[in-house]
Amino acid sequence: MQKIVFAIGHFLEAGLELLAAMGWFPVTLFSLVLGFGLVYWLNMQGKYNRKAKQDGTLA
Repeated sequence: MQKIVFAIGHFLEAGLELLAAMGWFPVTLFSLVLGFGLVYWLNMQGKYNRKAKQDGTLA
């Protein structure tokens, strides 16, 4: 059991060291993906709202 726990610990440690070595790249990439997703979602929502208003089904 101890070998399994230590193996998981070493794996997590290596992964976090890699993440720290990457600096701000993961944070920037994640922020850009969220930003583009938000813009896309809001555009689609506006399209759906316009269609619902036109059809008279807007609540």
